Amino acid sequence: MANTILSSGYRVLLAALLLFCSLPASAAWVTDAKTSRQYTVPLGTPCADAEVDKSATGAVRYRNVEVKPGVAVPFRCKQAASPPGVTPAGYAVKAGKIFDAAGQEVHLRGISHHGFNGSGLQPQNLWNQNWQKQIAHMKELGFSAIRLPFVPDTLYAPASAREYVDARLNPDVAGLTPLQFLDRWMEEADRQGMYILLDFHSVSKKSQYFHPFVTDPNDYGAGKWVETYNRQPYTSADWVRDLKFVATRYAKLKHFIGIDVFNEPRDRIRWTTTDPALAGWKPLVETAASAILAANPNLLIFVQGITANFDGKEKQLPLNWGENLQPQAYAPLNIPASKLVFAPHSYGPDVFVKSSFSASNYPANLAADWETLFGFLSPQHAVVPGEWGGRYGVGGAGVNDVKWQDAFVAWMISKGIRNSFYWCYVNSGDTGAIVNDDLTVRDDKMKLLRRHWGM
Repeated sequence: MANTILSSGYRVLLAALLLFCSLPASAAWVTDAKTSRQYTVPLGTPCADAEVDKSATGAVRYRNVEVKPGVAVPFRCKQAASPPGVTPAGYAVKAGKIFDAAGQEVHLRGISHHGFNGSGLQPQNLWNQNWQKQIAHMKELGFSAIRLPFVPDTLYAPASAREYVDARLNPDVAGLTPLQFLDRWMEEADRQGMYILLDFHSVSKKSQYFHPFVTDPNDYGAGKWVETYNRQPYTSADWVRDLKFVATRYAKLKHFIGIDVFNEPRDRIRWTTTDPALAGWKPLVETAASAILAANPNLLIFVQGITANFDGKEKQLPLNWGENLQPQAYAPLNIPASKLVFAPHSYGPDVFVKSSFSASNYPANLAADWETLFGFLSPQHAVVPGEWGGRYGVGGAGVNDVKWQDAFVAWMISKGIRNSFYWCYVNSGDTGAIVNDDLTVRDDKMKLLRRHWGM
């Protein structure tokens, strides 16, 4: 739709890049001089074919085809500088597996560690553990990756007196803002070689909200947005702003692998919708992904499923929050496949009792449901369950939860899905954790996880 004859003033500043040098890397950086946005491009044909089209969107175009940030385009450029502070990591998905910039496969033996998303805005269990040693302990147990939930309060709340912290065990956190503490935590996890997945968990530290923005003052509490960090509406633009903020802030960290863009979208969320009372997950996620990759193209975008069924085109099944990715078959996300990871959540009867759990052929009936909801995406795409777990026979649903977790691991192995994030490291009321309140380790859960990992 754009004119291919462009004024020289609007061309991408690529003339200086027309050095057809052989670069050892498989991709280079190119900068759109008009917008200062940067694009990652593989080695291919000359940069002279890339132009800026002001009359349309101001985006980089290649042979009159618009190229979005983070999307690979087939022209060669001399390698330009990366965005300030970015340490090239270049995590990518190929044939359902995750690789680092050196082409080595990344194994996400993951665990969630919550707390930065809660009322204290700090890691859980600091009343009887040191925070650096928590990270080291997760690594000692065999975990290689940590999913860390956060909320806007984590980024903006001021320093305050820290409660539920043993100051003798954690002498270095007094007086820190939550963001300053998060900075130190991220740097330490990276130093210890742990992959980090940041999870935007909710719009508020006070409750788990159902989509990534809140514009109705009476959605929760007594009105006037009592749950947001600044008692103001939290818009979708605010959400994108905060995703870009963390993508940029931690870009120097080699093991910062990606962002889980929002936790367990549900209720008013549909995959796509024209109803103003609802929100479309597909356009929301695509906007977020574009912003994140423009800010830090090295990252992966982790996307959960929804809860509502989609336009009557899907199989009707009982659902966990974040579990249903069937719409991807009908209306796929416009996110580069090399940057996209599907991260469904699935739980057994300790968390939510589905009708399928009382079937006469339970748990043999579960595999078909998992395949329908998200398993069909593997191995063409990376599927990394972002939350699963339970008490595993200690309280809760007892043996029925053991059957569920055993069946889920067997199914993941059969699919070749060896990456996931278990919920959680410590202090979870509904699922239990890997570490008990007395700091003993659930060896039975670890045995299950090692089977899943293939160790």
